[in-house]
Amino acid sequence: MTNLLFAVLLLLHMLPVYSSDTGNLFIATDRIVTHGHSEGVSGHDHIWHREMDFIRYLIGRGDYRESLFLLERVVPENNHQNDSLNYLTGWVYYQQKTLDLSARHLLQVSKESPVYHKSRFFAAYSLAHDGDAGRAGEVLELTDSGTDNLYHALQRLQLGGISLLERDYKRYRSHAADFSGNHHVTAAEEQRMEHHYAQLRDRRTASPFIAGMLSAAVPGLGKIYAGKSAEGVAGFLYVAALGLTAFDFYRGSGPDSVLFVLSASAAGAFYVGNIVGSVAAARRANQEFNYEMDQRILFDMHIPLRNAF
Repeated sequence: MTNLLFAVLLLLHMLPVYSSDTGNLFIATDRIVTHGHSEGVSGHDHIWHREMDFIRYLIGRGDYRESLFLLERVVPENNHQNDSLNYLTGWVYYQQKTLDLSARHLLQVSKESPVYHKSRFFAAYSLAHDGDAGRAGEVLELTDSGTDNLYHALQRLQLGGISLLERDYKRYRSHAADFSGNHHVTAAEEQRMEHHYAQLRDRRTASPFIAGMLSAAVPGLGKIYAGKSAEGVAGFLYVAALGLTAFDFYRGSGPDSVLFVLSASAAGAFYVGNIVGSVAAARRANQEFNYEMDQRILFDMHIPLRNAF
């Protein structure tokens, strides 16, 4: 149904329409609005602008696949048109969460474009979210914030967030020194960044080696150390139950008893498995904490961008 609707819209869109202004036939397209007013255009420019607004209409409907289909076939004839094409293409990829392609197109928007800052900030965020925090920081460092205090505040907040993603606390402190709390767009997120910094700085990283040694001494203790208390208690009970069972068979049937050998082997296997599991639990606890913190940092980087633009 969606494909049929798109085909109908596209056919209607391509029908020739008579222009009373020029007395010529032109392909039906829309008009781009820049700085709050419509550009006076004619000929090819008129076609270009109406084509872009038709694509924007599709983007507004959430028809991203159809939007990209048309964007890939548009041929810009000047820098302004090229900026518009790269911005819209990057924005569609951003909405689709194809962040590497989004950043690639947004970074091609020139400094002369009215959407330059938006493109640079969202390109950097896309790179950071995609795991390339280093390049995201480079993009922002090279972005000229001019004399606009809001852009400067956004830049410091984003760079601070990127520093936390890289766990570079010294560099974070240098960026956080510029947090002013004077802009409602960034004030709340600046405070949360400081909270994230304190959590990361004070976090006791679980050592897999220590977790393994603790479980070797007392089964399950290493998992409790790693923050997996329920798993630790369960591990202790399993090993203890098997150990007591093996001891019972030892007392009743002697060391040559098949039942003793089987139960002792099972107890030993669970004992060793508990040590290995404790090492894995420590690593998993560290990964879970870091993932959760990264998601919180990225969230607090994203909200000001959506509010500012």
